[in-house]
Amino acid sequence: MNEIKIATSGKEQIYHSPAAFDEMTREQFILTAEQIIHAAAGIEAESYYPAMTGIEKKSWNKLHFFQQYSIKRLFDFISVPEISKQILPDIEINGQQFIGYQPGFSNTTWQEFIFADQYIMNGKYREAAACLYRPQRTDYTGETDRRIPFTIYGTNSRMQFFNNISEAELLAFVLNYKALRKRNLEEKYPFVFPNSKSQTNLDENSQPDIIVESPSKSQFSWVGIHRDLMGDRFYDETKFYELNVHVILNRLNTVIKENRHSKK
Repeated sequence: MNEIKIATSGKEQIYHSPAAFDEMTREQFILTAEQIIHAAAGIEAESYYPAMTGIEKKSWNKLHFFQQYSIKRLFDFISVPEISKQILPDIEINGQQFIGYQPGFSNTTWQEFIFADQYIMNGKYREAAACLYRPQRTDYTGETDRRIPFTIYGTNSRMQFFNNISEAELLAFVLNYKALRKRNLEEKYPFVFPNSKSQTNLDENSQPDIIVESPSKSQFSWVGIHRDLMGDRFYDETKFYELNVHVILNRLNTVIKENRHSKK
């Protein structure tokens, strides 16, 4: 945390502000997402800094220009989101609470990942959120995922709520998801998520690179990858879907790596 000392009328006041996304509260994270939206629109939202530091608005207005400038610089890090934790563990819309995924995707199935990630790639962020954020199980005992199981039908049903999510909270979800995806999936499975700009489907005999850099402009499809993985074992689709996303990505990463080495 950053410590901010302000001396006025012979008294010193000490305030604190987050020095990174991981130090933000859920509320501060959503405020930051709103600030990013304002900045993109060219709007100077002065109220952001008092809210993030705890400095009263009237005290903030009395600060010298250079003091305000120095405090603002403490938030330069928000332009490049680096996040390692789930800062948005739940989303509440119209009185209904929806529980999110674990930061390391430990409770994310292959099926919910391919649908959610495809939605993200296609810019359908509300649908992606509806995939990953689900109501708590009525019989939850701590022995299973807190969320009800994923189904595409349930996702469609939840859109009546997620169509009403605020823009700031939606952006917070996207920022958090992309940062965690990069940290826990892209960096862990480099052969599945290379830096190349081309995208293609997986083939049984030749496994080219799979990437998701500029998906909206490509024909990349996780469903296509899933079908290629299934091959003739279409009768096992339910089992494939229920596997953890890491199980599938680890296998893909190994196959691509071995295939690349065999060509040398």
